[in-house]
Amino acid sequence: IREAYQNGLVTPGLANWFSQVFNALNGCNSSVTTTSTLDFPPIAAQGQQTLTIPLSGARAGASVQVYANDTAGVFYTGSVLSDNVVTVYAKNFSAGIVNPASSTFRIILLQN
Repeated sequence: IREAYQNGLVTPGLANWFSQVFNALNGCNSSVTTTSTLDFPPIAAQGQQTLTIPLSGARAGASVQVYANDTAGVFYTGSVLSDNVVTVYAKNFSAGIVNPASSTFRIILLQN
């Protein structure tokens, strides 16, 4: 997927979606979902910023799918490093600083 993105064959959002779905296909017994408005600070070229969302029922190690509006040069991913907290990453793969607009994110956790 990353190679397809780098060759301009898919959008950043689609590449992120495929990556998240692939990671989620390891099997799950339950899901938890929420929406949250996040406003990431400016992200340096080739850097990342993180924000956390409290989410009751989230368990460490869950597969996280993050859905948001496309931001040129930025991929959004997530993880659950500790119970009941989702960390959302905004990763800037561009050559310049990006300041993503405040946006509503849908977070879906697939858990074993």
